[in-house]
Amino acid sequence: MLTLELFSDLICPWCYIGGRRLQRAVGIVEERTGRRFHIRHHAFELNPEMPPEGMDRRRYRSEKFGSWERSLQLDAGTVLAGRGEGIVFDYEAMTRTPNTRAGHRLIALAEREAGRGATMADRLLAAHFSEGQDIGDTTVLSRLGTEMGLGADVAARLADPALEATVREEEQLAEHMGLRGVPLLIVGDQAITGAAETEALAEVLESHATRPPGCEEGVCSL
Repeated sequence: MLTLELFSDLICPWCYIGGRRLQRAVGIVEERTGRRFHIRHHAFELNPEMPPEGMDRRRYRSEKFGSWERSLQLDAGTVLAGRGEGIVFDYEAMTRTPNTRAGHRLIALAEREAGRGATMADRLLAAHFSEGQDIGDTTVLSRLGTEMGLGADVAARLADPALEATVREEEQLAEHMGLRGVPLLIVGDQAITGAAETEALAEVLESHATRPPGCEEGVCSL
């Protein structure tokens, strides 16, 4: 199995789009080659200084992009791009921009207990962008985690210091790499920045999937 390292944040619309494109590319290449891939989500916070309770979305976006009108223009671009991936962005339903730290802990929990961190990330992105849910609210996160099969005591487990340590380590890794934007996908020795098209991703994945033994993950050996 080949592991794909994906850095993303839950308030990043292009991470939602890019994640869906990656899932499609993985399906295409697995069918073509018979190889299997595992998408490993890594935490990244576009606004690590976000208050725990989040912020009014209009205020946050206006401050970040200079005006609400500019924010609306950017939203329109993601709406168009998302249609091709079966994504419906419901920006009118979104009233707050959440702090994503707890969401990243939930993803780490899903990865640790079920190897489904990327699946959980996609669910949280859908909850935020398509359903207008507040994914900074631990009650919402607990319900979503339970719905995804993590059991009925998700809220208690989210407080596990080991999960916070995992998120912190991943963000420190991103800082060490000099990462300033997401999504970022690492496939062996190759890094792909941004929401690349499905066909381009499939080409990269297939080149790695068909490498001879001893040349996986970008390193060849005897």
